[in-house]
Amino acid sequence: MNVPVSDSRPYLCDLVPERAFRQVTGHSGTLTSSWDGPQTDNGLCLASGTGNEWPLGVSWEYRNGEKTVRFQERNWADSDPHKVPAELGRGLAVVIHTAGANKRPNYVIAVFKCGKKRPWISIDFAPVVRGRDAVQDMFDFMRIAEKRFGEIHKCEPRPS
Repeated sequence: MNVPVSDSRPYLCDLVPERAFRQVTGHSGTLTSSWDGPQTDNGLCLASGTGNEWPLGVSWEYRNGEKTVRFQERNWADSDPHKVPAELGRGLAVVIHTAGANKRPNYVIAVFKCGKKRPWISIDFAPVVRGRDAVQDMFDFMRIAEKRFGEIHKCEPRPS
């Protein structure tokens, strides 16, 4: 049974609920996430596991949202991308079958409004456990990430 992704603390990279991430990916080891520096107008965060494993990546930026999404649409055009639901803004979700077993084949990006700004967020993560709908999980993670982004940056997320 595909249990829906739910929002709960604690979060990995401030935006992805750890419990849901573990449920979706089956990851049971230690996870530690850290941002690459202060998040003034952009950020990059990786969650590390044991050894040389990085099962989650999160990026965001206030600039170039439309340009970045257009680039990703062209980049993944041959990989059966799925448009994100309209309430999440403009973007796509794709399962990258050539990423390999130890990589992050699930990729979702969306540009949306948050107050007067138009940020974009991308999330890429480890393979999902058998029987899960990776695309729906990506949409759910983005929905939670946008809500959390609004809470952290004190703005109300809306479609772009």
